[in-house]
Amino acid sequence: MTPAAANRPFALLTRHFFRALFDFGVFTQEGADAFVRVILGVVSLIVTFGLLLVYMYAKKYAALFAAPTGQPYADALLADTALAIALPMWIVAVVTVLVSHSLFPDETDFRVLMPLPVDRHVIFRSKLAAIAAFAALFTATAHVAIAPLVMLISAGRWAVDAVWLSLLAFCAASVPASLFAALAVVAVNGAFIGLLPRSRVHGAVAAMRGAMLGALVLVLPLVLALPARSGSLAQHSALMMVAPPVWFMGAERLLLGHRDRYFVELTQIAAGAFAFASIVAGASYLSLYRRFDRVMLHTLGVSRRARSPRRRDAPPARAAVRDFTHATLRRSALHQGVVIALSMCGVALAANSAIRSGMAGWLGGAAVPAREIIAVLAWMPMPLVVVLGLAARTSLALPIEPKANWVFQLTERDAIRGDQLHAAERMLTMFAAVMPMAMTVPLQWLAAGPRAILAGAMTSIIGLLWVEALLFDWQRIPFTCSYMPGKHTVAQSSLAAVGVFVVGGTIGTGFEFLSLRAPSPAPALIVGASLYLVVAVMRRQRRARWRVTPLAFDDELPSDVMRFRLD
Repeated sequence: MTPAAANRPFALLTRHFFRALFDFGVFTQEGADAFVRVILGVVSLIVTFGLLLVYMYAKKYAALFAAPTGQPYADALLADTALAIALPMWIVAVVTVLVSHSLFPDETDFRVLMPLPVDRHVIFRSKLAAIAAFAALFTATAHVAIAPLVMLISAGRWAVDAVWLSLLAFCAASVPASLFAALAVVAVNGAFIGLLPRSRVHGAVAAMRGAMLGALVLVLPLVLALPARSGSLAQHSALMMVAPPVWFMGAERLLLGHRDRYFVELTQIAAGAFAFASIVAGASYLSLYRRFDRVMLHTLGVSRRARSPRRRDAPPARAAVRDFTHATLRRSALHQGVVIALSMCGVALAANSAIRSGMAGWLGGAAVPAREIIAVLAWMPMPLVVVLGLAARTSLALPIEPKANWVFQLTERDAIRGDQLHAAERMLTMFAAVMPMAMTVPLQWLAAGPRAILAGAMTSIIGLLWVEALLFDWQRIPFTCSYMPGKHTVAQSSLAAVGVFVVGGTIGTGFEFLSLRAPSPAPALIVGASLYLVVAVMRRQRRARWRVTPLAFDDELPSDVMRFRLD
C-alpha cells in the first residue's frame, strides 16, 4: 500500500476499527496490548488442537488403510471431512459473535465521525473491512490448524483423489463455509437492529448475542459427534441435510468429481443458504447505511426504584455502589453481553448433559432408570455454579470508563470500604448460589421429592464456597478498576479452568448425589453444615481483610514490579 493510499479515510478508519476490536472500549493501552497477547495465545491453542487431532486420528486411519476393502474408509471419509469443515465454521461463528458488538458503528462513531467530511458509505465499508480482517485471522488460523488432518485422511491406500487436489477442494468448500458462518451472525444482528423498535434494540441485541453463543456451545458436542454419523452419511440420510457442515462437505465432494445426486442436493442447499445469508447481511448494512441513527444506543433512564424498609436503612456507601452497579448493568451493552453470554454457556453445558442423558424423554413419560436421572440432576448445578459465578465476576471486573474512577478514589475511607465492596459479594451470591439453586430444584423435586430441598441447600452452600474463592483477592468497586487481560498464558488459564471444573464439579456432584440418593439425610446434613462453617470462617476473614486493604483502581500483571508504598 502506498503512503497516499494508507492515509486515505477508508484505510485510516479501517485501522481504527480493527484496533478497537482489541480493547472493547474499556482497556487502557497496556490492557489492549495484553489482549493482543491473549489473541496470540488463542491462535496457538487452535493450532495445537489441530495437531492433537492428527495424533488422535492417525491410529484410526492406519486401521482403515489396512482394511481388506475400501468401503470403511469411504464411509469414514465423508463424516471426517464434515468434521474438518465444521470446526473452522464453529470457531469463526464464535469469534464473530464475540465481536458482534462492533459489527456496526455505534453511538460514539456517530457523534465523532458524522461531523467530519467523511461519507457514510466509507464509515460502513471500513467497519466491515475491519470485521472481515479480524474474522479472516481466525479463519486462516483454523484452516492452517485443520490442514494436517485433511492431508492425513486424504492420503492412503484407499484414497481415490490426490492429496493436493483434496486439500484444494477442501479449502474451496471450507473457506466459504466459514464465511457463511460469519455472514449468518452478521445477518441475525442486522435483522435485529433493523426490525426491532429502537428503544428495544439495546437489550434485545445483547440477549440475542448471549443466546447465539449459548447455542454454539450447545451444538459443539453435536459437531464433535459427526464422525459417529459416518453410517448415516454413507446411506445418504435426509436427516443429515439439516447440518450446515454437511452441505459444504457435499460441495467438496462435487468439486472432486463425485457427482452423486446426494452431493448435488447438498451443494444446492449450501449455495442457497450462502446467498440468503449474504443478501440479508447486505440488506441490513444498506438499511443501516441509510438510517445511521438505528445503530445509536438508546440511553436508558436510570430511575431509583422505591426501596423496601430494609434497603432504606442500608449504609449510604453500600446503597450508592449498589445503585451504581445496577445502573451500569442496565446501560452497558458490553457488561450485559458478558453476563448473558457466559451464563448461557453454563446453561448450555447443563442442558447438554440433560439432553444426552435422555431427560427430555423422561419428562415426557419415557422409562429411564431413576439412578441415571438422579446422576444427571446431581451434575447439573455444577456448571451453573461455576460458569454463572465466573460470568458475574468477569463483568464486574471490566471497567465502564477507566479514567472515571477518581470519584471513588477521592471518597475512599477504611470505615466504608466494606460497604463499597458489598455489591460485588451480593451479585456473585445471586449468580453462583441463588440462581443455580432456583433453576435445578424444580427438576430435582420431580425426581427425588422433598429431598430436593436438601439438594437445593447443598447447591447454595457450594455456590457460597465458590463465591469466597472468586472474591479471595477482590479489592475493586465494580466497574471502576482498569483491567489487564492475559495475566497468565492461555494454556495455563485453560488448564486451570478445566482442573477447577473437573475436580470441583466431581466433588460437588458427589455431595449433590448424597443429598438426593443417600438412604438417610444425615450424611448430607453433616457435610452441608461443615461446608457452611467453612464458608462462614472464610467470609469473616475476607470482610476483615477488606477493612484494612486499600481499594484497587489500576490492575497489574503478575510480572510487573510491585511497590511496597511504605510512605
